[in-house]
Amino acid sequence: MSQTSIGRQSASYRQGLVLGLTMAEIMLLLVFCLLIAVGVALSNERAQRDAALAQLKRVETAAASNATIVDAIRRNSRLAQLIDRNARGTSQHDIDEFWRKLVESNDVVTRMEREGVPLAALREDGTTIAKLQELIAEGINPDKVARAMALASAVEASAASKGLGRLTPPEAAALLEKGIAANRAPDPASRKSGHNWPPIINLSEAGGYFFATGSAELTPDFTAALRTVVVDRLLQIADEFDVDVIEVIGHTDEQPVVANRPSNLDRTLASVTQGFNGTDALQWGDNAGLGLARALAVVELLSTDPRLRNFRILPLSAAQLIGIDGRITRFDGHGDVQERRRIEIRMRKST
Repeated sequence: MSQTSIGRQSASYRQGLVLGLTMAEIMLLLVFCLLIAVGVALSNERAQRDAALAQLKRVETAAASNATIVDAIRRNSRLAQLIDRNARGTSQHDIDEFWRKLVESNDVVTRMEREGVPLAALREDGTTIAKLQELIAEGINPDKVARAMALASAVEASAASKGLGRLTPPEAAALLEKGIAANRAPDPASRKSGHNWPPIINLSEAGGYFFATGSAELTPDFTAALRTVVVDRLLQIADEFDVDVIEVIGHTDEQPVVANRPSNLDRTLASVTQGFNGTDALQWGDNAGLGLARALAVVELLSTDPRLRNFRILPLSAAQLIGIDGRITRFDGHGDVQERRRIEIRMRKST
């Protein structure tokens, strides 16, 4: 091969090189660069997706928490009506401020319950607690105040029965010991001693829950209240007073029962209490039977709640004998009195 031919071939080869690389090598390099760029883009997109998922999870958690609070408000019909009434014509800022205070109040109550202050004490003794807070702010020791109040109560109790000037030294010493004992903190194990009677839950026309004349049927609002507010209150009382018996007492007004059919309670009560028949199978011939049928209707509903499965739920009838003041009736109110067609629920410890 001549020198001229070799030179031409060498020149042709050099024309196919770019920066010392062949065209095939350049294409491979470009493909590699594109793969790197795609990988970086996918990594950025994955990071953005993970951040979006984390934000979504936080939003869902907050929404679930808000939904729990809203559901609790909806179960309390009075609170829901109050919020709905106050929300009309109210600015968004006022609504947000009200919600913030509601959440803060819930947190405060939760912390106080964790410290051993029962919810009933917060509800019933709010004024006393506020006064104690004022005393603490002024640097006064509430323990000393409590001891002084206990001693004063013991002195007043003794003074009612005998003159203080006639107290003998032993009696005076006993009086002081009684005052000190009254101020001693109760033993946590005996806090649920049962000496304090649990409060009575009274469901009547005053709360919007009552029976129609001559009926033992529960209205939808009555049923909703029993499933939510009443059961929650029963569980709270059981925890505070260590009780496990629920007594449901049915009451009537003094209107005579007009019975188109004879009473079948003697034959049907057993099948109702054992769950073979519902309370709609009951027929009563007087107010005593009507009161018992109303109590059985409530017992039947409460017995379906799994939270009360460890409780003994008993139906009782007071008929028209006990007025709303807790006294034996004088039989002078023969008319249509809604608040007397009520249910009372008492709790006690089983014997």
